[in-house]
Amino acid sequence: MSRERGTGTAASWRRAVLACFLVLIAWASPGWAEPAAESSDGHELWIISTRCVSHGGCQDIQPAEFDYQRFDRDSGWTTMKDAAFFDSGSAGVPTSFYVHGNRVDPCDAVAEGQCVYQLLDEAAGNRPFRFVIWSWPATRIGGRVRDDVRIKAARSDVQAYYLASVVRRMSPEVPVAMLGHSFGARAITGALHLLAGGQVAGRELGPRPEGPGRAVRVMLVAAALDNGWLLPGRRNGLALQEVDQMLITQNCNDRVLRLYPRMYGRRGPEALGFTGPACPSRLGDERSKLEVLGVSCSVGRGHGWHEYLCSWPVRGRLAWYARVAPAEAGDADNAAGVPEPSPTELPLQPGSENVF
Repeated sequence: MSRERGTGTAASWRRAVLACFLVLIAWASPGWAEPAAESSDGHELWIISTRCVSHGGCQDIQPAEFDYQRFDRDSGWTTMKDAAFFDSGSAGVPTSFYVHGNRVDPCDAVAEGQCVYQLLDEAAGNRPFRFVIWSWPATRIGGRVRDDVRIKAARSDVQAYYLASVVRRMSPEVPVAMLGHSFGARAITGALHLLAGGQVAGRELGPRPEGPGRAVRVMLVAAALDNGWLLPGRRNGLALQEVDQMLITQNCNDRVLRLYPRMYGRRGPEALGFTGPACPSRLGDERSKLEVLGVSCSVGRGHGWHEYLCSWPVRGRLAWYARVAPAEAGDADNAAGVPEPSPTELPLQPGSENVF
């Protein structure tokens, strides 16, 4: 027992140190003192919380029933009507959603999201963007760990439907990015599958609108979903149809993802974030949309969001996948017409690798 307490204390201290390290990184950014939603550079910081609605995920629940809050430098977090969020989107301003993982309470969800926002604020410069913290009911449930995990897996499927409902309501001209950690990645791939006209856990949005998809840019960190779900005909097999580019971190040392198969009983499928995509050759042309980033050396046995964000390969790609930097080809800030680099041209820390 004493050893277990000591191990838990050491892990807690490690998480605290990592969090402080990231805060120091963000603090060094010019915008740290005033993370305004309506600053001179046009950056906006929002929370969309679904903690107030049914965990069962009734399809009659609409985005208007979620809680919307926007940060203002003078009044702090202000409750807004849903129309304020949907009406504020514009074609030249990307919207990036951050979906946290399991065992995250409302305060921690905001803390994680604000840390990411500060890093993006520094990278974006004078390019406006809108950042959304997607807060869902992931607070730890007492009892057996397996029961908690299974309940949260079911809830993340509900969040997939809610997230897809919000994105479907947004103007198709608004560029969208999604950043997900652990079960947050599961919610994102489910949402993309729904947006493409698929069905997740008996829920669907209906037929996909005519015309090209939204081309969402996606970053899945320590993804807690089956490694074969992105294959054609599988549970999230339509997700890549809605994707412009998707990054998947792969860490065969992750101490939590190593136990993912036990969620199904004695033995089950491996996690996407543990092995990377299963049978990538079966993805056909969609395979070119994937970047699998090996971070086993830079992250080690960690699974927490801060532990992955401290990895330079992950942090170095964050702004690109969030659509805030560098400037897109054709933007006013890119008058020289320099083409945007591909994600594989971004810097890698020695010891990490692209799987394919």
